Amino acid sequence: MSDDKTDKAFVDEEAPTPAPSEVVGGKNWQTDSTKGLSTSEVEQSLEVWGKNDIEVEITPLYVLFLRQFTGFMPFLIELAAIISLAVQDYVDFAIVCGMLLVNGCLGFREEYHAKKSLDELANSIESTITVLRDSVAIEIATTELVPGDIAFLVGGTIIPADIKWLRGDVMSIDTAALTGEPIPRKYPSEEHGDVLLSGTTVKAGECYGQITATGTNTEIGQAQADVMKDKAVKVESVFYQKIMLVVQAVILASLFIVIAVLLVLGLAYDGFTVAAKETVLSALSIMIAAIPIALPLVLQVNMALGAAFLAKHHNAIVTSIPALQDIASMSILCSDKTGTLTTAKMSIIPDSIHAADGFEKEDVLLFASLCSNPDKKDDPIDRATLQAFEKDEAGKKKLEDIGYKQESVVGFNPEVKRTIGFVRKKDGSMLTVAKGLPAKIIDTSAGGLDSGEIQFKCEKAGEKAFMAALEQKGKELSKAGYKTIAIAIFEGDARKTDAPVFRFVGLLPMIDPPREDTALTINSLHHANISVKMITGDHQNVARETARLIGLGQNIHPGEDIRTTVNEQQKNEMIWQADGFAAVLPSDKREVVMTLRNCFGVVTGMTGDGVNDAPALSAAQVGIAVEGATDAAKNAADLILTEPGLGPIYGAVLESRRIFARVKSYVVYRIAASILLVLTLSIVIFVSGCAVDSLLVIVLALLNDISMIPVAYDNAQATAKPQLPKASKLVLVSFFFGIVHTLLALVVFFVVERNDRGNFSLEMCTRETRGFIWFYLILATEFMIFSARTGSFFWESAPSKYLVASVLGTAVIGSLIASLSYGVTGANIGWVWLMNAVAFLIVDITKVLFKSEIIHDAPGPIIVGDGLIEAEKEMTEAKKHMEKRKRYGIHVESVLPPEDRYHNVQVVETKKSCIAQIFGGLRTLHISNYGFIRKRPPHVTPVPPSATSVGAAGVAAMGAA
Repeated sequence: MSDDKTDKAFVDEEAPTPAPSEVVGGKNWQTDSTKGLSTSEVEQSLEVWGKNDIEVEITPLYVLFLRQFTGFMPFLIELAAIISLAVQDYVDFAIVCGMLLVNGCLGFREEYHAKKSLDELANSIESTITVLRDSVAIEIATTELVPGDIAFLVGGTIIPADIKWLRGDVMSIDTAALTGEPIPRKYPSEEHGDVLLSGTTVKAGECYGQITATGTNTEIGQAQADVMKDKAVKVESVFYQKIMLVVQAVILASLFIVIAVLLVLGLAYDGFTVAAKETVLSALSIMIAAIPIALPLVLQVNMALGAAFLAKHHNAIVTSIPALQDIASMSILCSDKTGTLTTAKMSIIPDSIHAADGFEKEDVLLFASLCSNPDKKDDPIDRATLQAFEKDEAGKKKLEDIGYKQESVVGFNPEVKRTIGFVRKKDGSMLTVAKGLPAKIIDTSAGGLDSGEIQFKCEKAGEKAFMAALEQKGKELSKAGYKTIAIAIFEGDARKTDAPVFRFVGLLPMIDPPREDTALTINSLHHANISVKMITGDHQNVARETARLIGLGQNIHPGEDIRTTVNEQQKNEMIWQADGFAAVLPSDKREVVMTLRNCFGVVTGMTGDGVNDAPALSAAQVGIAVEGATDAAKNAADLILTEPGLGPIYGAVLESRRIFARVKSYVVYRIAASILLVLTLSIVIFVSGCAVDSLLVIVLALLNDISMIPVAYDNAQATAKPQLPKASKLVLVSFFFGIVHTLLALVVFFVVERNDRGNFSLEMCTRETRGFIWFYLILATEFMIFSARTGSFFWESAPSKYLVASVLGTAVIGSLIASLSYGVTGANIGWVWLMNAVAFLIVDITKVLFKSEIIHDAPGPIIVGDGLIEAEKEMTEAKKHMEKRKRYGIHVESVLPPEDRYHNVQVVETKKSCIAQIFGGLRTLHISNYGFIRKRPPHVTPVPPSATSVGAAGVAAMGAA
């Protein structure tokens, strides 16, 4: 009896039931590594172990709603409500609470829809992996892995589950996500065993392994699940931080003015003795009018909607919302060649194959196919080789006659730049085949010793005539645009031979044509004042030919120049002026990005797809993982493309610039409106003692916030220059609007008083006077958005119909309130409309002069439409050089100060109680990442805003980002 009770007491109902060894994926289960699981076995394993993901706690909707009432600005409004209640003004208390509620409901609605859009984006970023099932290699989502699956791992893969190594290369695994060690470990090995843990990254090698554990059953899974419940990461853009500082400064200044208003009304006009309650409420209402409570909401919604738009219309998924700022600010894009500028659909022209003495052309293709992996369906070189061999009848007959059978392949490594295949003949003897970069196949020590297990050279490597002829042939092929792969063989097992000498078989030329839209896209990026630098591992001649075809300049340097130039200034200048680099190493890519970003201060983008690109992607402000990129590249990227080529990048640039045009216009408007309301109402009180009813001022603030919500959906224009996160000029423009509108309003009020229009009297402060002032300010603040939203004259950019309808609707409501509730005559209503129209035109015209002549912030040209821009048909090198000089002049204008080259990262503690969840965002730890560290803190798990589940490997990888 007692034993039963004890057993029940220690049962963990949430833990998976331990499976016996015969259950698929159990402790002693072994899957045939050549066949994989059957469909029925996959279903059994899934039923026992579940999906390969980690559940994430979802923020309840009521918490999301209540969070709308927390923060600096909502707290000020809530304080105003408490003061209204304290002085027993229940009407104002109800209005202020209504204002809070309306803003809260609008904020909840917009944030909820933005949250849904971001969730859809998060769910669309799904990693895949190749597995063997029913003896067929297929690609599945990593969340569909089950224990017992046979997975194929290649360089760049973030290991999605615990995997037991079965066959293949000795793997180089980056375990920093788990151990913090910077040096990769070797698997299998006596020291580390043969189990590759979830969350680690394959640096080099290819192998097959059996899944032993998934989800929270992995070594890291449960720990990551616990971390995700307790921590989240919030990344804020530089621009957002600056704007919020400005807003807080404006509110603080307004507070001092409000205190002055309170003292003037109370002491100079006997407000404390005659009408103490009204005096306090008048000052309080001005404070409420000064608070742009909807500003953070509009900024966040703009960003979220923009991210969703990029995914839907431009096939570009933003992994970090603040990255939109960097994309809008980007000046230089460093682009990979293969798969981005070109199609990555390699094709082999059999007639162009070069066979060495003693070999035929079919031998070159045959040996190349024996050194290719048929399961690497996404490898363009192996795919092209095997497709060409399938069409080569002579080669297939020779394969059948000799009976070659591939036993294993040492996968491609970006450092050693070659693959090695081990082949057994019918007679049982071994053959070793090498395929890769010609220099590394002739002599593996070319460019310095590498980490390859097998070091060798070809038998004629020392003959000058042979090397000269081979170099000449390579130049001919590369000038024609061919990428060349060299093939060599060794009779025997090179692993068991010291310093093996290979026989050179020949060169396999492959052509990778540029994409149809590449030249158009590059010209369009140039038109947007973004310079493109091509960075490729291919030969310099291949790079120059590709550059010629796509409209880039011919100033292409070999990567060796980066490594060998001793003078730092000369090297930096070379990187700045170059149109591209060829035959580069991964470290060269990173150094180019670091130099452009650090030494020249321009916002730099980098495209890439492989594990070797991850360091450069991480170093760039805008890391872009192209379509088909490895997990490591995606994890380091800010933007993930789901469509091949550079086209989506151009679309992302234009949309990001439009997003920031909307954001900037609203920021200018809202700060200017606060200045106008505070200064105008305060000066009228200082001069005459006439205070507009507190109820009217609060209603004015409420109408302003509601009517400006459509700004998030407004039409906007993409500038031809990068949009930089410079808040100083925005503040100057805001003050210009606010002060000029204030002066014009005061002129109107005092002119109206002297001309005896109806019952208007500031001295008597009649009901109509207060209604007149209020109505004037309603129209002034509403119409101001039409001028603030454009950098030039208002008629040059049409607003959206929703914004027009919202503003006019608010103006009509204001007219009715002023007329029906405060007795403003029809003539004075018309007079207010007319005076506001005149004031609007004066401000709009002087705005253009102020921006261009005083603060030197003229808007410049804009880009109309999203279509790609045709280049001139006869673009000479001289013309290209002139265009480049103009762009580089703009790059110099677009330099960011050091403090603006990083994002602020907050590690947020997620508490358990409801109250703590609502206010949890207030307790943050600020971490600033300088230099070229990824824009996420090390060893911290970023939690998607509200994803229901994420892959186990994805979580672990983000923790190491």
